[in-house]
Amino acid sequence: MIATLQSLRFIFMMMIFMSHYAYRDIRAFDAGGDCGVAFFFLLSGFVCSLGYGRQVQEGTFNYGNFILRRIRKIYPLHLLCLFFYLLMSHSSFDMKALLNLLLLQSWVPDSEWYFSCNAVSWFLSSLLFCYLLFPWTYRYVSKSLSLLILLAYIFTYWLTPNGHINAILYVSPLVRFVDFYWGMLLHRLYERNIALPGSGRAEVLLLIALVFTLAVYPYTDSKFRNAPLYWLVLIPLIWVFAQQKGIISRWLKSKPMMFLGSLTMPIFLTHQLLIGILLHRLPEMPSMLMLFICIFVVLVISWGIQIIFYRLLRL
Repeated sequence: MIATLQSLRFIFMMMIFMSHYAYRDIRAFDAGGDCGVAFFFLLSGFVCSLGYGRQVQEGTFNYGNFILRRIRKIYPLHLLCLFFYLLMSHSSFDMKALLNLLLLQSWVPDSEWYFSCNAVSWFLSSLLFCYLLFPWTYRYVSKSLSLLILLAYIFTYWLTPNGHINAILYVSPLVRFVDFYWGMLLHRLYERNIALPGSGRAEVLLLIALVFTLAVYPYTDSKFRNAPLYWLVLIPLIWVFAQQKGIISRWLKSKPMMFLGSLTMPIFLTHQLLIGILLHRLPEMPSMLMLFICIFVVLVISWGIQIIFYRLLRL
């Protein structure tokens, strides 16, 4: 993983965190949730291509080992969070839990199903589908395929009724694969080693553009804000920060930021469960103090999970 992108994962993870946090005068940061999800699908396509693209092209790619490594990375913690949810909510193991167990919930176009149990795990369900398609798609990345995927997205966008925007444009594995594919396409540009002049200024300008995009989010069409709103800023942002040449990149490569970036997966899978528990169990307190406590608890627990799962068990 490129150091700057590792640290950016934490920043966008905190956007998702704030989209699930609402307490007293602090409202949920909805724009950050949609932006963070789009970023992680794009980044996943880019990182998979960075790590395995050459093997796919040279014919040395081992599909079984690739899928096994992906599952080992996400599945044990997913199972832990699912078990924790069932235990804390006193829920029975029903069909919704079974689909969650198998990471198939995002294929059901109903929020009671794809947001069931540990709600954020829908992302893993859709991401697993992207992993399954990765080697077959990467081999045939081309202008023609890119145009076909773009036209298919536009057609789907146009036909999606307002009552099914989340189910189709936000959650559906088939549609989220488009973000993943743009990440693969970005890697093809990156591997050409095109030097970008003034990348330090570009970093600042792209962050300003990102803030502007987040600001206009409430005023954009609900279909457009799921991903297309962010493509124009996130795709160049990943490309620029992957070059690691600006002053912001130097900060992102610092040890504290790298450490926080390494906690992204545990934070992602545990934060919504922990926020729900803390907001209901802790006594009333000032908004910022509650926020600080929630962030602190999530970080500490995620660090513990990181040590147990990824260091001691080497998953």
